[in-house]
Amino acid sequence: MLAAKLFADGLPIALGIVMIGAGAVNVAGPASIRKSFARWGYPAGFHRITGGLEIAAGLLLLIPATSRLGAAASAIILAAAVATVIRHRDWGHLPAAAVLAAAAIAAIAIHG
Repeated sequence: MLAAKLFADGLPIALGIVMIGAGAVNVAGPASIRKSFARWGYPAGFHRITGGLEIAAGLLLLIPATSRLGAAASAIILAAAVATVIRHRDWGHLPAAAVLAAAAIAAIAIHG
C-alpha cells in the first residue's frame, strides 16, 4: 500500500519536472530542436509555443489542486508529439514521447 501511495504521489511530480525541463529546452531552442520542428513542418518559433505549453502543464502537475488538469494537458501535448513523430517516421523520438504519454495517462488514471 505504501508503494502505491508513493507512486500515486510521485508520478505527477516526476512528470511535472520532466515536462518543465523539456519545455525549457524547447523554449531555449537549440539548433537541433529548431531543425526537428522545421523537419516536422512546424513554423519558425513554434518550438517556443510548445515549450511554453509544456512548462505550464508541468507547473500544473506540481500543484495538487491542479495536478489532474496538468496531467490532461500533458497527455494532449504528448499525444500530439507521438502523432508528429509517427507521421514523420522519426522513430528515434518515439520511445521517449510514448513513455511520457503513458505516464500522463497513468497520472490521469491515478487522479480519477
